[in-house]
Amino acid sequence: MRITTNMIYSRNLSSLSSANERIAKASEQLQSGNRFKTSGEDPSGMSQKMALTKEIDLFKQYSINGSLLENSLGHEETILSSINTAMMSAQTLIQKANNSAVSLDDRNAIAGELEELQQQVFDLMNSKNSQGEYIFGGNQSKTQPFVKDANGAYVFQGDTGQRDIQVSPTVSIAANDSGQNLFQVVATRRNASAITAGIKVDIADQGDFDSFYSNNYNPALASNKYTVTTAVGTPNTYQIQDAGGNVMQTGDYTVGNKIPFNGMALTLNVPAGGAAQELALDPPKNDNILNGMSDFIGALRNPAILPEDFQSEAADAQVHLTNARLNVDRGLGELGGRMNSLEQVINSNDSLSTLNTQARGKVSDIDLYEVISTLAKEDAALSASQLSFSKISRLTLFDYIR
Repeated sequence: MRITTNMIYSRNLSSLSSANERIAKASEQLQSGNRFKTSGEDPSGMSQKMALTKEIDLFKQYSINGSLLENSLGHEETILSSINTAMMSAQTLIQKANNSAVSLDDRNAIAGELEELQQQVFDLMNSKNSQGEYIFGGNQSKTQPFVKDANGAYVFQGDTGQRDIQVSPTVSIAANDSGQNLFQVVATRRNASAITAGIKVDIADQGDFDSFYSNNYNPALASNKYTVTTAVGTPNTYQIQDAGGNVMQTGDYTVGNKIPFNGMALTLNVPAGGAAQELALDPPKNDNILNGMSDFIGALRNPAILPEDFQSEAADAQVHLTNARLNVDRGLGELGGRMNSLEQVINSNDSLSTLNTQARGKVSDIDLYEVISTLAKEDAALSASQLSFSKISRLTLFDYIR
């Protein structure tokens, strides 16, 4: 076979070009840290890399969602704690006002302080998050949840919805709470009333009465009434029956003496053997806590209110505020549970994201020592090719003749 000059140059140039390409590839791998750049270089590896990159990007978004949710829940926790503190201050003022030694001027001053606390609670109930959305409006996040209507009553304009945020592939956590359950539907003081004129009903022990009420009030009945009958004897006696005729309690009877009955104090002004007297459990009522505060503020500013009526108003306000605080405490407890769950999910996401990053690195990242070794080897090969080409290119017949 005859070796021509063209063949010598062509093969040496091809060798130099191949060596340069290998060096360029090794240099690019060293600079980028990637084992391959296109799917043609490693179809299976590129497919795995793209899938893992998608998972990593998703966990990055979940991390952002988690940070936003953490901020939202922390903001709500601060607001609920502030509302709880304001209601505790209101209860202290009510206790202070419910004293016969307090003058009318003092009552007016207390009413002014309660109005300030009421306004503070009202503003907090209409708080917004960092995105400008109302926290306690449910799904109606752009509508102010609590307003004062034309009659001066505070009403709720939102709904009971909750906005969930996805914080992992399988977990979403509520980012808000509806003011309906926290502040609007707050149980007022449960009570009982006289039906007939010969009996007076007072609540002597609210705790005992509430327990009796919750166990015995039946909303299906037209009236949850109790009948007290008296009988002449030695001694005179009384008997209390429920609406079904079941005997609930019996005892000795003296006109004008209080009869204790499941947290109530019943006073009859009829002689033994007189007409039967009836009382009934009042239907349960729920109301906005701000309306309960308004009712007591009105009682404070009423100079003609009777002492017993004022005490009843004070008891109503105290129980209403206590129940409102229970709602808020329940809300804070649920918030704490969500925040704990979020923390666990965030930690799990971080671990999974790290594992995915490590797996992607094994698939697509270079072996640094291997690439450096390859680069040095290809550089040496290029130098050898250049040197041999230099010598071969000078091999001519004239050189041989010399």
